[in-house]
Amino acid sequence: MKPGVSSRREQAPDTTDSPPQGGAGYFASVTLRLPSIEPEAVLATPPIGVRGFWQSGAHWIAHAGAVAEIDSREVESSPAAGNPIAWTRERAARLFAERWVQDLDGESRRPRLHGGFAFDPRAGADPEPGFWDVFPGARFVLPAYEVETDDRGAWLTVTRRFAANVPGDQAIDSLRRRATRTREQLAELERQGAAPGPVPPATAFDDRVGRGRWRGSVDRILRSIRSGRVRKAVLARPFDITLAEPPDSAAVLSALRSANPLAHLYLLQFARDRFLVGAAPELIGSLRGVRFRTMAVGGSIPRGADPVSDAWLGRQLLHSGKNRAEHRIVVEDIVRNLRSIGVEAVDEVSEPALLRLPRIQHLRTEMEAKTPAGVHVLSLVEALHPTAAACGDPRAAALQLIRTEETVGRGWYSGPVGWFDARGDGEFAPALRSAVCRGPLIRLYAGAGIVTGSRPRAEWDETRVKLQTMLGALGVARVP
Repeated sequence: MKPGVSSRREQAPDTTDSPPQGGAGYFASVTLRLPSIEPEAVLATPPIGVRGFWQSGAHWIAHAGAVAEIDSREVESSPAAGNPIAWTRERAARLFAERWVQDLDGESRRPRLHGGFAFDPRAGADPEPGFWDVFPGARFVLPAYEVETDDRGAWLTVTRRFAANVPGDQAIDSLRRRATRTREQLAELERQGAAPGPVPPATAFDDRVGRGRWRGSVDRILRSIRSGRVRKAVLARPFDITLAEPPDSAAVLSALRSANPLAHLYLLQFARDRFLVGAAPELIGSLRGVRFRTMAVGGSIPRGADPVSDAWLGRQLLHSGKNRAEHRIVVEDIVRNLRSIGVEAVDEVSEPALLRLPRIQHLRTEMEAKTPAGVHVLSLVEALHPTAAACGDPRAAALQLIRTEETVGRGWYSGPVGWFDARGDGEFAPALRSAVCRGPLIRLYAGAGIVTGSRPRAEWDETRVKLQTMLGALGVARVP
């Protein structure tokens, strides 16, 4: 088990935990209700160590520290490395089956596992040596502190691993004191209006794929489409920005939250200046009990400069044969893969609706399904990932084209990121509209779905619009 890290200032929550001594040990958790709180107060700890964030609608979870980890680097030379999602599910089952003492006199909650997976399990842990070093094929943390809020209220859960010779009631008393102290610290940070500082200014830009290379890749994919090899393939464009100094992940997240209230927001930070942050427009899926919710997002057009032009562009998207065909591929892919594991779509919307985001609008179809009892969200993610929205169709052929055409590894870009709990419930989004940080170097990604009727210049322009989500959070006006 890997310890968390401590705070640099006294009033911020202490995320230090020590491994147990004197036996195998056990987990203990205490949950307290919180007054109204904003994520900035929870993330007011310094930009070192482990912390993260997830938001979908009114529901958000912020976490800090780590009392346990699941890290695929342990087995990357074994057969398990070829299926990191199934391996993670098995390791999580063992972790959650360990002895766990909870405070039965109050709220009773276990923390979730937070993390994600690389887009392509065959690509290895670090497709570009050093860049994705803390983001292997799969990595999840069990946090020391987790704050959850929704329309019912807010809760703080504090977890620690204790030595086997520590009595359970003593462990709970210790955690109650810690949780109470942390609640007071969070309340003080909320009263102070805790907020991260500004994002450092950009000093350099590097478009990792030039227009000529992009044009050639699109043309080769179109030839594959005409030959019948694929119906769609998604091509990613990486773009590097160097800042004056390493940014605080909370500052980037805060800017994203302000500008993208309808997105699924995520932050995964595993080291001082190594984090992934983004605002995905779609979900791979959300499982609560036997109710599974997913969505197809495919086809896009920019937002208009005024309401009249915006409405006109929306109508163009809704009636575009090329975009509707691309969207239909994504819907069919989701339904087919759910049925392959015995899940029937029950609430499929026959006609796509507009998803209007700050800089772009998409076609979206929401779907719900009833799963067999006992299905784990990771089993659903395994069946759906990579979706036609992030990869293409058919999956295997599109993935092979991506491996051939993309000269910069995706790492976790467009891979599943999110959380799951001991019951197997959870939520995952594809890591889209994202940025990965390595010190002062920030790499952004944007993708374009290539289908019949695609044109290299138009698809390049689409990636430029998509890049604006993260560029805006970094304070950069535009890219070429």
